[in-house]
Amino acid sequence: LADVLCMGDTLRGDWPWEEEPRLLITNPPWLRIKDRFRGHPEGSRMRKELGAELRGLRDEDGALRFSTLRGNVNLYRLFLERSLQLVRAGGRIRMIVPDSLLREQSSAPLRNLLVTEHEWTSIWSFPESARLFAGVTQGVLVLGLTVGGETQDMISYGPAGSDDLCNVRGLDPSVPRLVLDRERWERWSRADWSVPRLPADRFERDRLLKTIDELAELPRLAEEGHWLAGASQRVRVRVGEIDQTNWSADIKPWRKGSRGAPFVRGIHFRNDESSVWLQHPAFDSTIPITAPERKQAKWCGPLKPADNPRLACQAIVNAQQTRRLRWIVLPARCVLGNSVNHLQIPDDILKLLTAEFGGLDEALGWLCELLNSQKLDAWARAWAANNNVNNYELELLPLPPVQMQVPSNLA
Repeated sequence: LADVLCMGDTLRGDWPWEEEPRLLITNPPWLRIKDRFRGHPEGSRMRKELGAELRGLRDEDGALRFSTLRGNVNLYRLFLERSLQLVRAGGRIRMIVPDSLLREQSSAPLRNLLVTEHEWTSIWSFPESARLFAGVTQGVLVLGLTVGGETQDMISYGPAGSDDLCNVRGLDPSVPRLVLDRERWERWSRADWSVPRLPADRFERDRLLKTIDELAELPRLAEEGHWLAGASQRVRVRVGEIDQTNWSADIKPWRKGSRGAPFVRGIHFRNDESSVWLQHPAFDSTIPITAPERKQAKWCGPLKPADNPRLACQAIVNAQQTRRLRWIVLPARCVLGNSVNHLQIPDDILKLLTAEFGGLDEALGWLCELLNSQKLDAWARAWAANNNVNNYELELLPLPPVQMQVPSNLA
């Protein structure tokens, strides 16, 4: 056994044998370094030191060992990049990773490496509901890779369930599959090689693919050169101005007869099949006194509320919600918690819209309806990495074309 078993540091150490492996099958740890040392009295220092060491680690040729490392250091990403270095050219890798690899922004450099310098052959996708591993609440992804070369197309299998696994074929033939050719894939993702989440039902799947093909051609919300971009500015997505943890002492319940600045957070967003609205006791006195909407609903701190209405979108959703994008027109004199995002629209565009629609509230209402479209929500659900509606996700939303109600000054 001493000749075939070796215990060592895979990430920082060298390969212990002369022969490079032809096949590697692995289930690396899904763990961020900051969680690795959580609870340790020296945890902060140890996390920073290890993170700095891994970011600066170089091989004999001087190249960074982990060239795609971004954001929070997650060990599975490091094991994936290291595996590509250890396996011989033409060798195969099968690796089990979180399905967030397919869509999170911080994994974009790693996806680019898989596509442009290796042959990413397949993925098996198991959604969170599959419960593939006990205690794991994330979706699971099985990667199929050939080391070296370049990806021309990739076969995406799923969503699959645990019952779809079989000994002979690996996956049951009934599991949906999609061949992602490189040109279409690049156009969809703007070359960050994200992979959309698709439904199992064939008709829903075809409808969503048609929507993605259609919207992928449109300009994105935070880009220049479209009808919502100003002469020298772009639309920006901002996080709500108040951190609910740090300012908790200045956030009070909204009782009957309360006066003050409404504090708006994610729980105040409501929707049904046809509309989205704000449900806050400052604007609806019929909300029961014990309702959760009345808790943490009044701002009493030093920050002055915004003077103008804004377009706001809930930033944190749960898996049970059928809608991902919930936009509302936030009334003036409200304060936003950090569980809500809002749009910062160029002033010259706001002036044009206000003139066109006869008021800022009316203009934002028109734009809000545009952003709450079923197609945009389907797009957002397909490209969602997790339950957080991140700023970059909103900034990359396709901007719907305006048709019959085109503002004459913006056409």
